[in-house]
Amino acid sequence: MRIAMLTSNYKPFVGGVPISVERLAEGLRRQGHTVFVFAPECGDCADDIWTYRFQTVRPLQSGGFRFQQLFDQTVYRIFPTLGVELIHVHDPFLVGHMALRLGRKYHIPVIFTHHTRYEQYLHYVGVYAAAEARARAGHPVTAGLLREVRERWLPERVAAFENRCSAVIAPSESMRQELLRLGVVRPVQAIPTGIPESAFSWDAAESVRLRRQLAGDRPYLLCTVSRLGREKNLETLLRCMVLLKEQIGAVFRLAVLGEGPQRAALETLRDCLGLREEVTFCGATENSSLASYHRASDVFVFTSRTETQGIVLLEAMAAGCPVVALRTPGPQDVIRDGLNGFLTCEADFAPRIVELLRSASLRKSLSSGALYTARCFTADEIARRAEAFYCEVCAGWYSPARRALLAGEASCADSARGRGPLDSRWGQ
Repeated sequence: MRIAMLTSNYKPFVGGVPISVERLAEGLRRQGHTVFVFAPECGDCADDIWTYRFQTVRPLQSGGFRFQQLFDQTVYRIFPTLGVELIHVHDPFLVGHMALRLGRKYHIPVIFTHHTRYEQYLHYVGVYAAAEARARAGHPVTAGLLREVRERWLPERVAAFENRCSAVIAPSESMRQELLRLGVVRPVQAIPTGIPESAFSWDAAESVRLRRQLAGDRPYLLCTVSRLGREKNLETLLRCMVLLKEQIGAVFRLAVLGEGPQRAALETLRDCLGLREEVTFCGATENSSLASYHRASDVFVFTSRTETQGIVLLEAMAAGCPVVALRTPGPQDVIRDGLNGFLTCEADFAPRIVELLRSASLRKSLSSGALYTARCFTADEIARRAEAFYCEVCAGWYSPARRALLAGEASCADSARGRGPLDSRWGQ
């Protein structure tokens, strides 16, 4: 199968969407498919022969996201030369509507992956951020409008986009249920992001070195991996570390791996909370090194409330590192409480960590469960699941009724309106 993936967020930017797109594309290629990726320009970064870049305009503040250049014809010029049979789009906005136009023009099914809770990222949009500042200054009307945009208008717009696609992929079962609740009527399949085989391999000597470097003479090392953005709720994690310190003393260190616009604010908060010796911000870390960090750690901690899956949780599990996370929809799909980690509320977050740190046998048991869980989410296994869903979508799309339509045997009026296949489950 020849597949085109369209995304507004791709490497070298570090984040869940670029990782998901890259891993799925590579996994599908290993299955024998041809996958092209259309992504925003990136300056001088080196690309493979399957990647095409389109022009963008200014970034949205510091969020790392970019607007597609509306008048750039790169995608429209290259796309018809590739013989694409299916479009997989990873953005519901400008790039998403471009995918729908291409699908209609070339009579190709369009699948969309709902990667994230988009309403949680509105603060990266300049206009919204300015209005939010006004609301905080005491303007109730503005606050009400922002709440309407965040809780109703944007989710409804995204659901409407999804109902114009042929099918939808959710990264977890809980997210699938949420999309159905929002009124998505197209077929929705839960297919998470896979983890590479490298996540199961670590350098033992490097892990020992990292533990010595990060933990020093303290007996316990905690770890988290996160983009340092407001939506990741790292302030809560720091406050939980205060409670942990109160309960067991200064016997641990937390390594925070990742970079982002909130780093300076988080470092200031850390110092104000008296955690300067307990919390280390390590900055951006190569994916190839993460397994060694995870293996060096006793517990992986996670307090984000915006995850639709939580790739970093599975990567930690792949190195046998048990997880303590807030009980939110994304983590709930991979963490089995008491088997590979703990799901908890904020009030019980520190006590759960204490329970793990004080019991080596419990850590060993959860470590085995974590590794077993991760093996079910390898990139190749996820690629096979995606392949099966692609085939199901194409079977509905390229049905006899659809072929009759393309051959001109259906009504000219329907064809002129750009109708999808006659089987409405897969229509556009």
